[in-house]
Amino acid sequence: MANTLQRILLLDAELSFRGSSLLTLRLARGLEKRELDTALVCTSCEGLDESLLQGVRLHEIRGYNFPVWGHVVLRTLYRDMKEQRPDIIHLQDPRLLPQGARLAKKLHRPLIVSLGDQSEAAAFVLKSPTPELKAIISVSESVQQQIPDSPFLADVAKRVILPGVAVPDVSTVDLPLDDDRPPVIGMAGPLEIVKGAAFFLRACHRVVEAGHNIRIVIAGSGPEERSLRQLASSLELSRRLTFVDGGVSMTGYLSATDIFCLPSLQQGLGVVMLEAMALGRPVIASGVGGVVSVIENNVNGLIVPPSDSRSLGDRIMELLNDRERARAIAAAGQQLVRDRFNETRMLDEILQVYHEVQAKMPATFEATPIVGRTSGTWH
Repeated sequence: MANTLQRILLLDAELSFRGSSLLTLRLARGLEKRELDTALVCTSCEGLDESLLQGVRLHEIRGYNFPVWGHVVLRTLYRDMKEQRPDIIHLQDPRLLPQGARLAKKLHRPLIVSLGDQSEAAAFVLKSPTPELKAIISVSESVQQQIPDSPFLADVAKRVILPGVAVPDVSTVDLPLDDDRPPVIGMAGPLEIVKGAAFFLRACHRVVEAGHNIRIVIAGSGPEERSLRQLASSLELSRRLTFVDGGVSMTGYLSATDIFCLPSLQQGLGVVMLEAMALGRPVIASGVGGVVSVIENNVNGLIVPPSDSRSLGDRIMELLNDRERARAIAAAGQQLVRDRFNETRMLDEILQVYHEVQAKMPATFEATPIVGRTSGTWH
């Protein structure tokens, strides 16, 4: 294989309003900007705001993640791709390893897998040799440490590549905690138990009980939404609370938030948290997973114990009571993202892995360019 990257295939399952999906979309856009033909295949992207999909060559192919029907879909996908073979297949959801490995084997192409949190890493158990797998990319050291030891991973390269987000021009971003309106306290992500939204609501209740007039926004959808609405009603927060689903502009939502909370019980690193920091929002986060490698407590953010509503509520009130401190913390967080978590650095490091993996592959043949954007298969 010529040592020149031309085409990248990103494989994912459902794209939703969660950090890992936002990171995948950012990667796809970034690779296209680097003049690499990049196709992103997913099973669904329903409900995502169109602004999140701009600049992405997206192929929505339902069913390829199912064990039985997936074989049929993969054969169709292979037929469409065999004359337009990617140089690298980069799997964004490790649960799709069987499908990704099968496709990589048929196309004689290397496979790379990304791991986004500790649970994904802990579940990444190879039961047989997978020679197509050449590299594993983790979003943090804490995630990489959870990958089980396996003789089948001995020759697989392992890399930690921190997520990268775009940092806007500071002159275009309003300062948080404007005195002319009630402050907005927000969180975002899939509404699952592990994301800690119930603790967030109880923390906000504590803030309201202390006499603060706040608005509360939860962005996302998921199985816990009904129970969260019931909890909000029991805490008499309903009139202050707004739920918004994944069909929302991430930048618009985060810009409207004055304090961003990440109350997760476990977390790979926190891509949405980084997006909030990039927009100059002060962040309060649970001290779990890769979060503690990002947030320096009381410097560029605030750390609270997981599942501790009292501590979260108290720290929200600290920022409400000292808005200059809140803005200083927000500015420090924005600078951290600019220095360590920028998109350019992430793309450079991922491309380095692509080149390293490609260089080890034997010469086979040259592929023809991937062309156009379709809604189902490649043409």
